[in-house]
Amino acid sequence: MIRDIIAKRYAKAYFGLSKEQGRLTEAQSELSEMVAFFDKEAELRGVLFNPVFETVERKAVLNAILEKIEVSKPLHSLLSLLVDKNKLAYVGLIAENFSQLVDVAEGRLKVEVASAAKLDKKSITKLREEFSKLTGKQVELEVSVDKSLLGGVVARYGGMVYDGSIKTQLRQMGEALRA
Repeated sequence: MIRDIIAKRYAKAYFGLSKEQGRLTEAQSELSEMVAFFDKEAELRGVLFNPVFETVERKAVLNAILEKIEVSKPLHSLLSLLVDKNKLAYVGLIAENFSQLVDVAEGRLKVEVASAAKLDKKSITKLREEFSKLTGKQVELEVSVDKSLLGGVVARYGGMVYDGSIKTQLRQMGEALRA
């Protein structure tokens, strides 16, 4: 819980700076790439994310890496600050929150759709159009298969769930019959 609050604060601050500089998309991409890099490099994470090592040592390692991969000055500053505050382990959460802020600012909405079977392109296009009409935003679908649904789809976005699965419909019918 506290991790989420801290991550949101850093994400909002970095968002404000990136927006002011007119580089939201670039900052989002760069931050996501950095998180992927840290995810891939377990030994490096073990050093940089671990407060057992001195801040000076961790910062020297971070600076050496950032010089080689050439990140922007704002991202370099953010990562250095996170090392100083022993919060670099939160960089993944910060990136998630930052992406959400960018999506809202740019009128995008990510909708997770689970279906009982693989959806064809026509169905995916229709779902995207319907959610765009419903929300008034540009919708990006993340489609997955969930065999437990029996049929239909379940869509999730922004804390909302639209459940059009056969499994739920059967459960509701059973509850109605028992009542």
